[in-house]
This record gives sequence, structure tokens and C-alpha cells, in this order.
Amino acid sequence: MYIMSKKNCSNIDKQTIDEYNMPGIILMENAAEQIFRNIRTLGNRYIIFCGNGNNGADGLSLGIKLHLRARNVKLYCFGNPDKLSRANNYYIDQAQEMEVPITFMDEEDISLFVRDAKKADVVVDAMFGFGLNSEVRGIAKILVNEINNLYDVDIIAIDIPTGLDPDTGIPYGSVVCASKTVTLTAIKQAFLNDECHMYTGEIAIELLDVKDLRHELKLAKLVSPSWIKYHLKPRSYYGHKGIYGKVLQITGCDHYRGAALLASRAAVFSGSGIVCVCSSDKVIDALASTTPECTSLLREEILDVNVFENRDAVLIGSGLGLNEQSERYVIDTLKNVKCPLVIDGDALTIVSKHLDLLKSCSMPIILTPHHGEFKRLCFYNDELEMVEKVSQFASEYGVIVVLKGPNTIITDGNEVYRNITANKAMATAGMGDVLAGIITSFVGQGYLPKDAAILGTYLHGSCGDIIGDNSYTVIPSKLINLIPKVMHEIINEQK
Repeated sequence: MYIMSKKNCSNIDKQTIDEYNMPGIILMENAAEQIFRNIRTLGNRYIIFCGNGNNGADGLSLGIKLHLRARNVKLYCFGNPDKLSRANNYYIDQAQEMEVPITFMDEEDISLFVRDAKKADVVVDAMFGFGLNSEVRGIAKILVNEINNLYDVDIIAIDIPTGLDPDTGIPYGSVVCASKTVTLTAIKQAFLNDECHMYTGEIAIELLDVKDLRHELKLAKLVSPSWIKYHLKPRSYYGHKGIYGKVLQITGCDHYRGAALLASRAAVFSGSGIVCVCSSDKVIDALASTTPECTSLLREEILDVNVFENRDAVLIGSGLGLNEQSERYVIDTLKNVKCPLVIDGDALTIVSKHLDLLKSCSMPIILTPHHGEFKRLCFYNDELEMVEKVSQFASEYGVIVVLKGPNTIITDGNEVYRNITANKAMATAGMGDVLAGIITSFVGQGYLPKDAAILGTYLHGSCGDIIGDNSYTVIPSKLINLIPKVMHEIINEQK
């Protein structure tokens, strides 16, 4: 399933019309046909509110189709008649020729609308779609409020409810509260925000019968349970610790012992065969009581590059600290590592000063920044720009980026994935260390780095969701305990 931002919507429409010579009218005919499929069984009496843009034209086209199929339809149009889109003018002419009842509204017609809407089975919101970028005003605001006062009427939004920001899912102001939203081509980025579903209602996705540009334009994909089940490998009957990965973690320091302990424990619980922690003596002392399954190495002043021999994956950064020794370790690791590398926490801050080393490293690299850490790697102005920048950064430096946050982004610069597991209760210290440990474990077990990042992010969020359903906060150490159980359930589901 693909995800579209407002910019993506515009680009797809433009490219389809300009580069593939698909007339806009044909696009709207296709859109109206798909919307009709979703609402044709809802009743016989329809009221459709149409703005003066292309979303309004979708509504007009839908009204004509309903009329031709013997439904009772009334069209209400508002907006400056001198600023109607070409498609709007076309469909208004068609509607009038077919004698579809149509009212060009002003405030005096509000009472007429209220009377008709109360008698309707379905009211369709075709006012603005994704073209809106501010709070609705004037007659549109009045209409939104009147629509929301209706009872026992199905409210259908075309593409996105009027008044909802298509990128954030945050209302601009007054918002149509739809019982169902029929969205076209892909889900809108707004819909990733769970809180917007009080406005969207049920969401139906319909594809238009035109050239599919979603992959070509690198739209993000949702990580699906089916994808996870397909890629997560069962344990082998003849398996032993040697085939499940030898992982090295250069993590922790005297001041940040917990990060190393969480990351190492997460790797063990995710199925790693051997986990070795290279850290300070205080971390190693604590390791014996928290995760005795791990082996350890005392971190010397200067990195011994022989430590990378016979490793399947390396994690550096979680709780490493920001000092001269740490910086030297990160630089030397990037220059000498002989297997895939996961970079987290403090190491990301250090890498931000040595970005060229990312390009010179011959091994696959996974970066796991939160938004603040990514801003040190790649400056951006706002969250919308950030979504674009993360893919560009991954492509430029040849890395995989796991950008942590709501609906975590995973990208190698070519493909972009969004993860919808996880919740706001997981915003606690140490949660990122757990994720880094899980991802490193999967890399060590032989998963492709991008697949390891997707699997790790999904599993991490799924465990958090189970706890978050009944808890105000999710404690990282408690989340780790769930990992084997959740992996088992995924593997054995519907066998």
C-alpha cells in the first residue's frame, strides 16, 4: 500500500496529464467511476457539494453518473464562478444539459441546503480535496458546520475531508466529519495520524485506470503484516548459535551504561547467536547480571581493528558518549569494519562531522537517527521537507536510514517504507537503543540490511503496541521481554 503527500498528489496529476497525454477530464471520469462503486448501495437520495477546483469536478462527474443510474441527485456549487476550473465548466454544462438539479450557492441558499440534506441518504463532500492549504472560511465554513450537524446521513468525503491537512492529519480549523473517505491512488500521508480518523471515518482506496506512477515517483509504502510474515525466517531444526550471527556492539560508557545493556539484551532476545559487547569496565560488570548470555571486551583507549574479524554485524553508538576516544572509535570503525554496520545515538552526532566517511565505507551502513539527530546529519526546515530530505540523504551517501518517530521512515534512497506499528507511549529513554539492538541482530542473522531495518522497526513497534494498549508508558526493558513471543506468533500465524 502506497502513501502520498500533497506534493505527490500534484506531481502524479501533472505527470499523468502532461507527460502521458491523459486529459484531465478522463482522470475525473475514472475517479468518479471508482467513487460511485463505493457509494452506489448507500441510498437513492444524494446531495453533492462541489468547490470550483478539480475535487469539485470529481463531485460533478459523480453526480452525473448517479443521475444516469436513476438516483435522486442535487448538486450544490459554491465559489467564484469566474475561477472555475476547465473541468468544472465542462461538467456543469453536462449537468445542465441532462437537467441534473444544480444550485449555485450563496448564503441565502443555506436553508435550502439544510432542508435537502436532512432528507438525503448520502451527502458527498467534494469541496476542496488536497488543494486546501488554510482554514475554510465564509460559506464553505458554514457548509462544513451544517454537514456535521446532520444525523442519520452518510457523509462521504472525496479524497480527503474538507479542512484536514493532507500531510499532517491536523485540522486547519473546521473539518467535515465523514463516515467514509474514498481516497484515490494511495492513502494520504495525513491518514497515518491515528487522530485524524475521527474525521475520515472508514477509508477506502481506489486506483484509477491510468498509468501507475506510484513506484516511478518513489511513493512510500506501508510496511504490512504480510510483508513481515513473508520475510521473517523460522528457526532451523539443525540451527546452532554459529548460524544466527556473531554481533559486536561498541556501546555504552560509565555515564550511559543502560544504553549498552538494553541494546545487547534486545539483540539476544531477537535471536542473535553470539553478542559481544565492547565497552567500559562498569558496563561489563553490569552485563553479567542483566544479560549473562553476552560476551564482552574491555574497550581500550585505541581500537584494535582485529575486533572486527569473524563478525556478522556491528553496532556502534548507543550510549558511547561524546569525547575524543569515542570520535576516534567511530572514525576507525568506519575505516576498518568488515561487515554491515549500524550507527546509533552518539555515533550519529560524531558521524555528522565526518559525512564523507559514509561514502568511503565499503560495507552496508544503517543509520538510526531520531528527528533531532537527523537534522544534524541533514538540515531541513520542517517535517514535510524532512520526508524528502531523508530519501535524498540515503541516496547521496549510499546508506539506509531509519528515521525514528511517528510512522518511522525506512529508506535506502530508492524505496521508502513507513512503519505504522508503535505508539506515543513508547517515547521513553532507551527505546532507540532497543531498536538498534534488534536491527543489528537481524543484520547479523543474515537478513539484507534494508529488510533487517524494516523487520526490526515493525517488531519493535508491535511489542510496544501490545504493552501500550494497557499502559501509559512503555518501558524498554519490558518491551524486550515480548520480542521472542511476538516473533513466534508472526512465524506461526495461520500455519
